[in-house]
Amino acid sequence: MKPQRALSVFLSCALLLSGLIAPFSSAEAKRHYNHGRYHRYYDARHDRWVDYQTGKIIKGGIVGAGIGAGAGLLLDRPVGKTALVGAGIGAGTQAVRYSRTMQRHPIAKTAAYGALAGTGVSAATGRRLGKGALVGGAVGAGLGTLKYF
Repeated sequence: MKPQRALSVFLSCALLLSGLIAPFSSAEAKRHYNHGRYHRYYDARHDRWVDYQTGKIIKGGIVGAGIGAGAGLLLDRPVGKTALVGAGIGAGTQAVRYSRTMQRHPIAKTAAYGALAGTGVSAATGRRLGKGALVGGAVGAGLGTLKYF
């Protein structure tokens, strides 16, 4: 592996992990005290950092970034760029999947999936992302219309 590519992979992984391992501030550590006395009502340490839906979106973005980085290594493309595109596609797919609005509108949901698939294909082939998203969205809208009407 070339040194420049190894550095690119390392920096991509460090960028992804830096958001997960953020240190707490001193105000965050003292949040569970009220006027110097401990009270369970003010103890925010037992709460989750993110809710269920947001966690799924973040997980999809991380998995997509890994797949994009792997595709960039295999196709000899810039790893950072393909990892960012993969993260966007993974997070977007999960956001569409768990959106209440998209659950009420199945044709728009299928069109969004098509746009995301078109973006992924155009990123893998090295073409313009917007054109692939437009073509994929049109195909997805057509298939959604045929399926749900």
